[in-house]
Amino acid sequence: MSEISDVLSDGASIADPMCGTASVAIALARVGFDVVASDALTFPVVHARARLLAKEAPEFAALGGYQGALTWMREIEPVQGYFYKEFGAEGAPANGRAPRLYFSAENAARIDGLRVGIASLRATETITELEHSILLQHLLLSTNKVANISGTYGYFRKVLSRPALRPIEFEPLEFEWTPGQHRVLQGAVENLAPTLGTSAVYLDPPYTKRQYAGNYHVLETLARGDEPVAAGDGGLRPWMDQASDFCYRRSAGQAFRRTLEHLDADHVFISYSEDGQVSHDALMAILEEFGRVSLHEQPHARYRSNGRVKDGSVLERLYHVEVV
Repeated sequence: MSEISDVLSDGASIADPMCGTASVAIALARVGFDVVASDALTFPVVHARARLLAKEAPEFAALGGYQGALTWMREIEPVQGYFYKEFGAEGAPANGRAPRLYFSAENAARIDGLRVGIASLRATETITELEHSILLQHLLLSTNKVANISGTYGYFRKVLSRPALRPIEFEPLEFEWTPGQHRVLQGAVENLAPTLGTSAVYLDPPYTKRQYAGNYHVLETLARGDEPVAAGDGGLRPWMDQASDFCYRRSAGQAFRRTLEHLDADHVFISYSEDGQVSHDALMAILEEFGRVSLHEQPHARYRSNGRVKDGSVLERLYHVEVV
């Protein structure tokens, strides 16, 4: 973050168009920048709205305030609906396979109850758009804590783990006031690039072949509030329309070039791993087409998806393109 702060003036605007959980976006907001956060997927947009736009707890007038909203979530009636059927330990998937053990039966039914309740509140305009995002943020975070997975939702564990057997809980969020004026958008970075309207852009593209749309399909379904066909053993939603070209070696370089061609910013910062689909030399050659490039490197321990440390370290690089 200091590398960016050293370049940009106080009160500058910066976009984070691959925002993920919005951790970098909120860090940029804390420094005092005006932040535009976006993502191609829906669940990161929910994270960004909750973290950037809710500078204090929303009123939740119809639910008796924020504490009333927490009580409402905790007391929701369970429903044996889509999640119970497709992802619960006692479910009956539509494709005829054995139950998918993403969640205990009890937690799956409570998730369904919340999905129904949140959708009803929004459909009747009982809650605002921001309040809707806050309820979804609670659902995303709490669901993650009881999911029977090893890191991602690509597949589930064969036996329900101890965390998965705990009842789903809803703890208060920590709302954070930041001084800037922020916006949250949704769309692929290649499409949004010309419309961001910021003096700087921070890019954090995927660098492996692992597609976020497939590996986080459960969170995307929670954020969208829909009931897609749950395909195969893993129950994946249709996701190919959200596949990122950055994940494929054959197309990642062109994805960088296309994005940079459409950006209208004085500074572009790119976070990328030495293990990325585009080699350092190839990426430098692309970036140098657009301006003067400087580089910061930081070694990090390698991690497996289950949290165990691998041998050795990996270089994480922050490229700074001063556009000419």
